[in-house]
Amino acid sequence: MTLAHSTATAGGNPGRPARAVIGALFIDMQNVRAKYECLRCRTVEGPVYGTDAVTAFVADIRTTHPTRCTGLQEPRP
Repeated sequence: MTLAHSTATAGGNPGRPARAVIGALFIDMQNVRAKYECLRCRTVEGPVYGTDAVTAFVADIRTTHPTRCTGLQEPRP
């Protein structure tokens, strides 16, 4: 997933572009569930429940969601 860049500096590091938050991954370890919210296309994937499902979801969401995201403005590699 490509992150948007701006001309601002990240964390006070001159010359390093700032990154924009484009999504949030929520993991609830107590109830063993996870979901992903995309801020570009305003969709929610999940929640998924159970240790195996959460492990697979977390491992794959960064690569699978961009293939479905309707809010991506940049061409995908």
